[in-house]
Amino acid sequence: MDRYSSPVSYFWGAICTLFGALSLNDITMIIGIILSIVTFFINWAYRRRDFQHKKKLREEYYAKYKKDNNGCDL
Repeated sequence: MDRYSSPVSYFWGAICTLFGALSLNDITMIIGIILSIVTFFINWAYRRRDFQHKKKLREEYYAKYKKDNNGCDL
């Protein structure tokens, strides 16, 4: 048990030291940057999914249009 608890305690000690060295303004700035990056990637994923869906609908529509048209200009 001591084999695992010692590295874990060192890790949390380093994390607490890091946060202790930062002011509240620094912490909020870091959290804001992280949330902005996460929001960017979430928006990118939803836009990409929406684009793929519209592309599929467009391809289905044009495939149906070409099939129904049969080369006729009427």
